[in-house]
Amino acid sequence: MQQIPKRLKTEPLIEAIWQLQFEPAREQPVGDLLPGILYAALKGKNPQLQFHRLPPADIPDAVAQIDPNLRFAAKYRMEEPNSPFIFQVGERVVTLNCKAPYAGWTAFKGKILELTEAVENSGLIPQLKNHSLRYIDFLLPKYAADLTALKISMTLGDYAVQNYPLQTRLELPNADCTHIVQIASPVEVHLVDGSKMGMIVDLETFIPSEQPIAWDSVRTQIEQLHDSSKNLFFKQILTQETIDLLDPEY
Repeated sequence: MQQIPKRLKTEPLIEAIWQLQFEPAREQPVGDLLPGILYAALKGKNPQLQFHRLPPADIPDAVAQIDPNLRFAAKYRMEEPNSPFIFQVGERVVTLNCKAPYAGWTAFKGKILELTEAVENSGLIPQLKNHSLRYIDFLLPKYAADLTALKISMTLGDYAVQNYPLQTRLELPNADCTHIVQIASPVEVHLVDGSKMGMIVDLETFIPSEQPIAWDSVRTQIEQLHDSSKNLFFKQILTQETIDLLDPEY
C-alpha cells in the first residue's frame, strides 16, 4: 500500500478552510447577532482578537437571499495579529480559515472545536445544513510544470490536455464523503512574498446529508473529513514523483 506522508516539508498549502452552513430561524438576524456573541466567547483564548466589518454586511438579506454568490457570504471577520487563524460569520455561514504557513492539523482542529462550541452555545442556530473541510494547494512550476505532476489523464480529440492551460471541476463520491476537486493551471497567485505563477489544486470534502446535522455529529465527522481528504490528495491526486519533490516526512 502507498504510504501517506505525515506532512510535506515543502508545504504547498496556502489556505485551509472549515465551513459550516446553516439556515437561520425566521426573523432572526443571525448575521448581525452571532458575530458579537462569538467575539465575546472567542476573545478569552484569543486576547488580541480584532473585529472587522466586511462589504457584504451592507447588502440587505432580501437581496443576498436570491443571489447564490451572496447567500453564504461572510459579513464579519475576526482575527489576531500574527495568527494564521481567521473567524468569519455570515447570515448562513461560519468559517475558520487557516492561512499559510499551515499551523498543522492538531492546531487547526483545536480551533474548529473551539468555534463549534461557541456557535452551539449561542443558541442562534437551530438547524445545521452541512459542513466541509477545504484545502487549497499551490504548486510552483518546479514541482508541477504541467498536469503530468498529477494523476490525471485528459485528451480532447488529438489534443493532449496536459500541455494546455486548464480549469476543471470534478465531484467525486468516496465512501461516505464527497470530494469537489478543482484544478487550474497556470494561475497567478498573490502571496506574502509576491505574485507567482503555478498550479492550484482545490480540494473540498463533505458528507452529504438530506437531514439536519446534530452538533455532536459535526464534531465527530471533522476527523473523518480530514482523513478522507488527505487520502484522496496523496493517493489519487499527486503522483509519487511530485510527492518526493515536495520533501515528504513519513
